[in-house]
Amino acid sequence: MKKIKLLPAFVTLLAGAITSITLYVTNQDLITTLLVLFIVLFVFYFIGVLAMKIIVDFMNKKEPEPPVSEEGQVIDKETKETLES
Repeated sequence: MKKIKLLPAFVTLLAGAITSITLYVTNQDLITTLLVLFIVLFVFYFIGVLAMKIIVDFMNKKEPEPPVSEEGQVIDKETKETLES
């Protein structure tokens, strides 16, 4: 569970590294590079937080508990249908 909380940071750093390398190779000026890098880091941090919340919500979902009879035994659908008929 602790590793899931690092997802936004990992996504942000990966996007920042790719953006920095791409802008360096294309010989962009410093102001343009910093502006684009800031926007990319902000957007991908937001995407990472959303992905983390979706994963945590998915992991925390519980299956509905089966119905319990008065004696404390679990009632199966097949058993319930045969008892009613």
